Amino acid sequence: MIPAIAAIQEEHRAIAALLSALTHILAGIESGRLQPDFTLLSSMIEYIAEMPDKLHHPKEDRIFALLRGKTREVDAQLDMLEAEHRDTIAATSRLDRALVHYMQGGAPAFASFRDAVRLYIADEWRHLNTEESSILPVARRLFTPEDWQDINADFARNGDPWSGPDNRYASLFKRITNLAPAPVGVGPAAGAD
Repeated sequence: MIPAIAAIQEEHRAIAALLSALTHILAGIESGRLQPDFTLLSSMIEYIAEMPDKLHHPKEDRIFALLRGKTREVDAQLDMLEAEHRDTIAATSRLDRALVHYMQGGAPAFASFRDAVRLYIADEWRHLNTEESSILPVARRLFTPEDWQDINADFARNGDPWSGPDNRYASLFKRITNLAPAPVGVGPAAGAD
């Protein structure tokens, strides 16, 4: 086991959990099973805006840079992934704007919010899958034990994706878990008073 890869995969699981939860919440709102909870939705968007950009992507960018010095075989994938990392703030800003539009426009504005979230989620799944299937295996194959030792030491200082460095994300993640209805979280079930 390589601790840096385990850290990236754990962060991918955290992101995937939020993406899956957001998909579930959207489906519930669309079907009428759930009423929109704008505090929950904004908390979820805040997490996917904060954790990947501030905690996750800098780690991956370090691996990408080292990988570029060792091979050209994944340049096309690295170019795409690095461009997506640079676009993270714009992508999550689009989600924020879509949420504000939905909050102000009510039910008629749901479709544009749903479509913005679905597009973001589809792009993020493709992004995560590219890293897991194309980049991490090549890094695992080409990096030396010394390369991993330096990366592992750096990654160990960054905290876990659920709480973040200095527990930065712990209260946000707890809020999401407490607000989200089962099976996503422990909040009240749909239709509960």
